[in-house]
Amino acid sequence: MSDYVVKGRISSPTGEPVRDIYVQVVDSDQRFYEDHDDDVIATVKTKGDGSFEIPFDKKTFQDGSSWLEGNPDLYLIVRNQEGQIIHKTEIRRVQPNDTPSLTFDIILGSLEKPVSPDPDPYDQNNNRVLAAFAAIGDNLELRTEDTLRNFALFSSSINGWTRYTHELTWKSIGYDGPQVPRYPWKQDHSHKLAWEQKNSNSEGGNI
Repeated sequence: MSDYVVKGRISSPTGEPVRDIYVQVVDSDQRFYEDHDDDVIATVKTKGDGSFEIPFDKKTFQDGSSWLEGNPDLYLIVRNQEGQIIHKTEIRRVQPNDTPSLTFDIILGSLEKPVSPDPDPYDQNNNRVLAAFAAIGDNLELRTEDTLRNFALFSSSINGWTRYTHELTWKSIGYDGPQVPRYPWKQDHSHKLAWEQKNSNSEGGNI
């Protein structure tokens, strides 16, 4: 009889079984050994009803370290037919007869590998601006005895920033500003600069 039996079922959000995808049982060693890789105990395919069952013994994961690692810290990795990881469970500290901790019922929203959205290039803009102002003193010689000069430097920087980040200033100097409208789904845009659009409309056509 095996020391542990991991069981479970993989289904879709509608309750339909997800069959013939790969389930790996992994023992995490990070709690004790910062220089150890996690151990893949076994890999199986889900059955027609989406279920799986993986029995194993202590010697499968202890690897000569039973004096420190008495029971496994288990988590599951689910892979699609292409071998891509589509789901990972949380780590569970289990005991040999701890049936709830050895049971994994997983609901998959997709068989595709999750894709993280591209980071927002404008995220944390305000923090970057504040950091730029804070760094002015690192690039300019601020004389503690000349308060008026220091005030003029900061005032000039702030005025320059407020002036050239304003849409009215962009129009007055012929700068387009951001190339995508604030609400791109509400209006058409060509991603072209103003001078490119002028050349497109001229007799010479596009450059």
